[in-house]
Amino acid sequence: MKIYIYIFLAIILSLNYKAHSQNNNKLEIINSNITVYDSSKNPDYRRLVDSVIFKHDNAIMKCDSAWHYFKKNEFQAFGNIHINHGDSITLTGEYLHYIGSKNKIIITRNIKLKDNTVFLKTNELHYNLKNKIASYYNGGNIITEKNDIYSLKSDYYTKSKTIYFKKDIVLKNPNYTTKCDTLKYNTEKEIAYFFGPTTITSKENIIYCENGWYDTRSDISQFNKNAYLWSDDQKLSGDSLYYNRNKGYGKAINNIEVLDTNNNFIAKGELAEYFERNDSSIITDNSLLIILMEDDSLFLHGDTIQGTMNKKNEKVLKVFNKVKFFSSDLKGKCYYLIYNLSDSIVNLYRNPILWTNNYQLTADIISLKLYNGIINSLRLKENSFIASKSEHYIYNQIKGKNMLGYFNKNKLKKINVFGNGQTLYVVVDNQKKITGINKVECSNMKIKITNNKIHSINFKEKPDGIFFPPNEIKEEKLDGFIWRESEKPENKKDIFLW
Repeated sequence: MKIYIYIFLAIILSLNYKAHSQNNNKLEIINSNITVYDSSKNPDYRRLVDSVIFKHDNAIMKCDSAWHYFKKNEFQAFGNIHINHGDSITLTGEYLHYIGSKNKIIITRNIKLKDNTVFLKTNELHYNLKNKIASYYNGGNIITEKNDIYSLKSDYYTKSKTIYFKKDIVLKNPNYTTKCDTLKYNTEKEIAYFFGPTTITSKENIIYCENGWYDTRSDISQFNKNAYLWSDDQKLSGDSLYYNRNKGYGKAINNIEVLDTNNNFIAKGELAEYFERNDSSIITDNSLLIILMEDDSLFLHGDTIQGTMNKKNEKVLKVFNKVKFFSSDLKGKCYYLIYNLSDSIVNLYRNPILWTNNYQLTADIISLKLYNGIINSLRLKENSFIASKSEHYIYNQIKGKNMLGYFNKNKLKKINVFGNGQTLYVVVDNQKKITGINKVECSNMKIKITNNKIHSINFKEKPDGIFFPPNEIKEEKLDGFIWRESEKPENKKDIFLW
């Protein structure tokens, strides 16, 4: 953004004459078809009319007519003002007023400035020769090769090479549109600074911040204070958002939140990194994943949350190293978890365990199927085990190679056991008095659950069972049974305690 002020300053300085002063730079009148001057009536000024041409240094100014107030050190030019500075710079307008006592020049009406890279349009332009500040106050457009910038006000500090665009700023670029309250631009470093509410809109995303900067040379940017980025159905927010366009690398720091409205989850943390070329991101430091369900939310913590693509080019979330989660209907822990967003399947690895209602579920791998924000089914793969504590302080147990469980409104309703099935459960009468314990082995079974209790068991093959009457009841455990209730999180805070 090589801004117009370089050009304007050169032109204005070329007009900085002081008639009848000690300044040796004289304003030279090249042409005036009609000159009106009456020293007796109007000794302080002269009138120049028709094809008026002035020269100062190497700047040439043309106008229809002019008043030259040499005692007041003022100059007014009217109609078709045209200024050439060098071979490539032109400035046009309808009126120019130079006020020597204030070191100020004002150009008004239909102002256009052009050079090889910039086109400026405004209706009034002020320049203070002493402070070297150029300003417009009633709206103007600056058009460069890539950008069209409108603002209601603008001040250019030529000493520091800094421009302040103020109020109702709209920057239009082929790739994005920026709207903000205050924009500061350094013409040497080519860095733009945003102050106040700022919105950057493109086809890919919307960025908002209230403080930030953009380095146009290196394509590096940082957005602060209430910063967020909307992309498709995801919103990323944080105290500070950093982005390197050339490297395709982004970083977010402190109070990070990723909201995915399509997949119904929120990811939080204190440090996030984004790798555009791999289409992956990672969240660490106090990371939290919230899966939004129909009537509840599942809060999940792990050392690291990673979003990436699997071999099938499907988006997945990976949470690893000491994972623990909590909801009103479902609690659990494992060392490693994968959430496939395309099919809403959550896989738990390395010593996983679930608690749902009164049941404890374990296996080598546990898979949960979510549907429209509710638990639809689960699979227990290898060394599957389900246990619950009865009212009589005896543990009901179901064991098998693999199991498939079905839910209704997040409540476990049915369990199918496939291979090496074993059960150990309490039998009660209508008065809920214990009548004994059944221990049954059957390869495949179907178990129905009512009110969080085993209602019936359907044995697919001929079962082999033993019934223990009350007087013969002793503590029985199937091989592999471990009651792990002490590890269960009781609230959201517990998921951060391993």
